[in-house]
Amino acid sequence: MQSIMNINIEACVPGMKVSEEILNSFGATLIQKDSVLDNYTINKLMELGIESLKVYEGLEPEPSNSNKVAAIYSEKVDEFKNIIKDIGNGKTLDTLRVQAIVRDINNNFTSVNDIVANLNSIRSIDEYTYSHSINVSLLCSLIGSWLNLNEVQRKCLSYCGLLHDIGKSKISHEILEKPGPLSPKEFEEIKKHSILGYKILEGNVAISKDIMLSVLMHHEREDGSGYPFGIKGNQISLYAKITAIADVFDAMTSDKVYKKRQTPFDVFAMFESEYLTKCDTNILLTFLKRIADYYIGSRVRLNNDEYGEIVFINQKAISKPIIRLEDLSIIDMSKEKGLFIAEIF
Repeated sequence: MQSIMNINIEACVPGMKVSEEILNSFGATLIQKDSVLDNYTINKLMELGIESLKVYEGLEPEPSNSNKVAAIYSEKVDEFKNIIKDIGNGKTLDTLRVQAIVRDINNNFTSVNDIVANLNSIRSIDEYTYSHSINVSLLCSLIGSWLNLNEVQRKCLSYCGLLHDIGKSKISHEILEKPGPLSPKEFEEIKKHSILGYKILEGNVAISKDIMLSVLMHHEREDGSGYPFGIKGNQISLYAKITAIADVFDAMTSDKVYKKRQTPFDVFAMFESEYLTKCDTNILLTFLKRIADYYIGSRVRLNNDEYGEIVFINQKAISKPIIRLEDLSIIDMSKEKGLFIAEIF
């Protein structure tokens, strides 16, 4: 049996593995058991007043990639941009370059905190099309791990996320970069991207049928309200169902040319109210419950300009957390009418 030791937070180093859940004073999970510490997590725990924790003794600290993930992320966005531009210019998909991107992001984004911190970062609007694909790739793999899928399946999901919008390489830039809402005609043109993406991948021996179907079906919905075919439930591939949730979450929390990003809690509320019948319920609830925990400890600004910290997530109302204000008073957002999180840090 692996030995466990109690260690002062100031003695923690990146790569140590925690041996039990770390909770805040409200009983909310800050860190899951067996999580590997990185600089971001250690600093966050210090800010939250955690003085000590239990880690596995005798394990060699795993190497931390937290200092270089931002640079790797930017590099992969640039590489994917070049791939998309080549396809738009009539070239075939360079699968070796795609494989390299998937390999590099999976090898370097090993911490959930790295992924969530990256999703929260401010990104260039001009880079949205490309950064969105990287983010959806990371989220797809993350959801796969939360669903206890195996390594092969999670890697396949990484490809699904990266390539899900590849058909947009065949859509005009005037539509993709329009600084305002699309007209009905323009939206119909955009909707063609899933079929165009499938056609780009069709016949490519390096791309599995599962990936192609995910690209084709990621805008289908459980209730038949999606496109391109309006299919329902079990007619939609598992990978497409996962990609759909990752796609919507990142799209809604990103700045676009015509629309400012929403907070993750705005998107959680939308999922809870509008998407329970549109997405696979098991996958959606698993995603919401797991990702929401990573916002515990985040500072927020409310719409009345009060500042506070998220201290607890109510699993029955994930979009309405409990917040401790700067004056140390506690508010339950599920009981506050007209009050919402305007900004999250």
